[in-house]
Amino acid sequence: MEKYSLVYIDDKPEAALTKFLDKEFRSTHYEIECSEVIFRPEEGYESLLSDPKVRAANIVLIDSWLFENRTATGGKFTGEEFKLVLKKFFPFIEVIVITQNGTESEIAKVAKYDKSCGKTASEYYSAVLPPYLDAAVANIHQYWLLAELIDKNDSWEEVIKDKVIATLKGKNTYDELTKTDIDTLIQAFKEIQESLDG
Repeated sequence: MEKYSLVYIDDKPEAALTKFLDKEFRSTHYEIECSEVIFRPEEGYESLLSDPKVRAANIVLIDSWLFENRTATGGKFTGEEFKLVLKKFFPFIEVIVITQNGTESEIAKVAKYDKSCGKTASEYYSAVLPPYLDAAVANIHQYWLLAELIDKNDSWEEVIKDKVIATLKGKNTYDELTKTDIDTLIQAFKEIQESLDG
């Protein structure tokens, strides 16, 4: 059975979600090894890009309001926006955004457990999260298969092969972009989000 690494990022991790991911979630097709990264706003988003757990993850589950804290270094932005930034540096990491503020926007995200739904947290997450995890795992499996094909194909230059394989394994460096480049990318995403919302 294939094993995948999932990292749950939150400034205040939800105990019920952590318990579900770590102890209750089961699939007959794959295994997920879970870990947690507690985001400290004063360290800024750069700390997540350099965190070894995040870099080695196959799947990242990130809170939508993680960066809304006014003390966050580098200003305010959402988990959805960070998803785009993370995909820039680590394109093979699948990102699932989880939110406590509803899922009405056109941007895909999972609602956090709310007692008013009439289910236990375990029942709720058992019903809601598996389709997102299944889709993420299916995408990652495709990346692995394609990487094998690239690795075996002598038509590709070794440098390209090495970069693709390293990125797939979370060994990509993000030194090519500066903080200003990242901030510009975030601002562009905010403008797109504002035009979608209104």
